[in-house]
Amino acid sequence: MNEIETARRIGGAMTRLLRAAHRAKAHDAATAGSYQTMPVLWALNESGPLRSNLLAESVLSDPSTISRQVTTLVEQGLVTREPDPDDGRAWQLAITDEGRTVVAEKLRLRDQYLASMTASWTDADRDRFAELFERFATDFAAAVADPRTHQHGHSTHPASRSEKS
Repeated sequence: MNEIETARRIGGAMTRLLRAAHRAKAHDAATAGSYQTMPVLWALNESGPLRSNLLAESVLSDPSTISRQVTTLVEQGLVTREPDPDDGRAWQLAITDEGRTVVAEKLRLRDQYLASMTASWTDADRDRFAELFERFATDFAAAVADPRTHQHGHSTHPASRSEKS
């Protein structure tokens, strides 16, 4: 199979994956789920307290969307607003212990779901898929972040610097 045919297979698989994710997102929104606010919780869990504008940048969202999401998360007790120690006039957003519990549970459920999806695979297949998918996700994120600097055919993933796939 040549490079273009392989790319077509990857593109088709990505399309199916993104459509399924879109359906899951729509279902979550229709059932008052947490799909929209989880990136905010994940970002605060990873980074610690952030000002709203930096939080918006980190989740690739606009400030008005973040404001609405944060209001919901504050009402749910998952995020707090704290005075910024560097500027008493500004506020930072921080995840609460309850918010950390929600993130941990969502990650546990995600991991359990993915493990069940690949339960019939061999250990070698699961490990290889994880390796290649991590590499693909890294390269895809880099290409999307700045398409001008992504060099055609050159992976940004460390594993691909020493191997030609």
